[in-house]
Amino acid sequence: MNILIVDDIATNRKLLRVTLEADGHSTLEAADGVEALQILARETMDAVISDILMPNMDGFRLCHEIRKSERLHVLPFIIYTATYTSPDDMKLAQAVGADKYLTKPAPAADVLDALREVMGKKAVRPVPSAPAVEETYVLQQYSQTLVHKIEEKNIELKDALGKLQRAHERIVELNSDLERRVQERTAELQTANRELSLTLSEVKVLNALLPICSYCKKIRDDKDYWHSVEIYISQHTDAQFTHGICPECNEKVVKPGLEKFLADRASRKAAGRPDDAPTIP
Repeated sequence: MNILIVDDIATNRKLLRVTLEADGHSTLEAADGVEALQILARETMDAVISDILMPNMDGFRLCHEIRKSERLHVLPFIIYTATYTSPDDMKLAQAVGADKYLTKPAPAADVLDALREVMGKKAVRPVPSAPAVEETYVLQQYSQTLVHKIEEKNIELKDALGKLQRAHERIVELNSDLERRVQERTAELQTANRELSLTLSEVKVLNALLPICSYCKKIRDDKDYWHSVEIYISQHTDAQFTHGICPECNEKVVKPGLEKFLADRASRKAAGRPDDAPTIP
């Protein structure tokens, strides 16, 4: 059979086309009711499977236009929708002349069973008389359904807007909290920098002029206390000390003292005096 698929979403048309062609049917596609009527005007189709919510002309109006046509009024018509699923929607589908009402997504077997079912109704469909009263009723039902759907969409939009507003308020709250944390952290860093600067300024005192005793080499602090060099530096830095002998002191003090000690020791030994082991200065 030749089946016309009407849906404004290309992916939906593709899925339905694969299902129908796998069952041996040929297909044509239309993106809305206007395009579908143009195809039906030049092509012979055996059935129509149509979505409802589409631009330009929706599925309800398309079905109604087909049922009004003398040439197309017996064409089997299946509504396949994911948005119009209320009892009133199904009632309107019946009023405009739809043969079957399926809700997306339906299993492939359900779609094919529905197609076989509507093909059996084709021969018994009466020729449309389109009385004014019936036309008015259908249009009234159609208008009511559209108004109801718009109201539902408005409710959904308000709900979505409320969620967006709450999300925005949460983002503002998080941003405010983040700014507060940044300010607190900045203040902490500024305090740490001031403390570090103060510490560095104290350490730099070692590089300035220091009162130092000409004899014992003690250093006077800012409180007028005298300290050894080791104590003063350890109080103002993290430095630790280990003692040794520089080459100059070794030549001036240690070496002469050692030579004198060895000479005295040799002299005492030659004179037969005991070794008193004097201390090296």
